[in-house]
Amino acid sequence: MIRRFYIMPLNHRATDEKVAQFIEDYAACDQFIAGLSTSAAGLDFGGETVVWENVFDSEETYSGLYMVHPYHSCTLDSYLMADSPELLTHDIFTVRYEIPGDIPRIEKGIRRLVLMNISDETESIAEMHLSECPDFVATTVFNRDNVKWVSPKGKAWTHILEQGFANEDDLDAYLQTAHGIATTSKDGLRRLGIDISSIKIFTYPFELKAEQHPAPLPEDGPAFFSITAQLDVDDVGAYVALLESSYDLHMAANGCKLVQRLRTVDQGYRQAEVQSIWEMPSIAHYNPMRFSTGGDANWNRYALEAATLVKGGSRRFYRAA
Repeated sequence: MIRRFYIMPLNHRATDEKVAQFIEDYAACDQFIAGLSTSAAGLDFGGETVVWENVFDSEETYSGLYMVHPYHSCTLDSYLMADSPELLTHDIFTVRYEIPGDIPRIEKGIRRLVLMNISDETESIAEMHLSECPDFVATTVFNRDNVKWVSPKGKAWTHILEQGFANEDDLDAYLQTAHGIATTSKDGLRRLGIDISSIKIFTYPFELKAEQHPAPLPEDGPAFFSITAQLDVDDVGAYVALLESSYDLHMAANGCKLVQRLRTVDQGYRQAEVQSIWEMPSIAHYNPMRFSTGGDANWNRYALEAATLVKGGSRRFYRAA
């Protein structure tokens, strides 16, 4: 099984209401994508990061069906992609490990995720100390980030310590033990003989659902991709010029045709909207587009400059009725 954690720091637009919907949408992923199970999401106790945890049944599901599924493109990416008016995150990254058999599981509680960069020379020492399940801890996995498929961002951390606690009282009790103190800092881990250069800890509540039975992947085909941007009235001209000089070029380079651009009538509203609609060959076609953005100067220019203009809006995929 492949265990994956998506770490998503929140941006300045992340209100309590939006974050609650964000968490609900990510937690629901196992209701849509076959082969992705035990999906849960929670807000780190620090209040600045959403962590999404899940399990994939195989490498093929992870790098295949999940990547091209409509729920990924339509819902998940709306919170992550910098060209989305619904963007709530920045500096996102993933950590992953693969082990034979099932991932240790409790149905609900507190997850503690300790991410580390450890030298190869002391990996065996870390395994000796961190693979055990100490007092007050319900589940423990210590493993290297070892999944074969890696995103263009690369691997942020070498090793993962995943711990599950039945409740906050057990977490607090564990953190007062020698093992808990050792896994809380670089200094503590070094006292165990582990050569560690960096550490990051996330702690959040989680609750797993009963096994889900998603519908088969729907038939794919031509689709329309829409961005509706909410703007100050005085910024409409600058925003449309940015679309024409940058974003339209990115879309054309990826085989997508602009079919319509609308703006709200002048003096009709206190806030303006601009809606752009492009036709693309399929929803699955969006997957390679997603990975092309990092090296696309037009997309990056749009993402940076639109962030100063766009106040909100929506990002949607449609089928022709």
